[in-house]
Amino acid sequence: MACDETWLEILSAWHDGEATEEEVARARAHLPRCAACRSTRGRFRAIGAALRSAHRGSSGERTRTGAASGSLPGWRSRRGRLLAGALAAAVAVALLIRGAVTDGRKAVVDELEARHLVAFARATPCDFASADPAAVREWIAGQLGQRVEVPAVSGATLLGARRCRLSGVPTVSLLYRRGDEPLSLFVAPPGTPTARENARLARASAGCTVGHLGAAVCARPGLFAVAPTSGTAMAALESF
Repeated sequence: MACDETWLEILSAWHDGEATEEEVARARAHLPRCAACRSTRGRFRAIGAALRSAHRGSSGERTRTGAASGSLPGWRSRRGRLLAGALAAAVAVALLIRGAVTDGRKAVVDELEARHLVAFARATPCDFASADPAAVREWIAGQLGQRVEVPAVSGATLLGARRCRLSGVPTVSLLYRRGDEPLSLFVAPPGTPTARENARLARASAGCTVGHLGAAVCARPGLFAVAPTSGTAMAALESF
């Protein structure tokens, strides 16, 4: 982790393209003197590289850094946005070890798993935090211009929603917690590699697969669920 919370915020903002010119200049002057912050900066860059690699594998083309790094400038407040360094580093390293992704299906699953894990590694995983399904529906409608059902998942608490990109296309995830298990529901953007993998997996007899880091990724038409276990993921999809 960085040497203190203030520097962690600045380095996170720099990674997301939201730091001011003054903050970037301060960070460039600080890094040569601080091993902890250099390590944290390296972790953020590794996460971006890992997600770009997964995205290139699923789309067959390069995308701009902001789209593939899991962030869009201005989409969320910087305050309170603390990344759990060890978990984020594990996500990045595991994906980087894979090298160039040649299996488009696996790349989609890896991207879903990475976005789920990175979201829940943050102190505040949601861009819009609310346990009220109606409020979350209205927020999503304002962001995507479409209505998305927000189900009550058996035994789970709704945390809110988060913007993300899948196959380079803006979409949204619904975030829940079911006991000790974090759960993400992703809307698959139509006409993308993510949507094609969604259709293939939804037709499969089990309807689930396992990501590179062990998370369960399950599908039904138009939706993915990602959770530590397939039971939680399937329970979420059955709520729709």
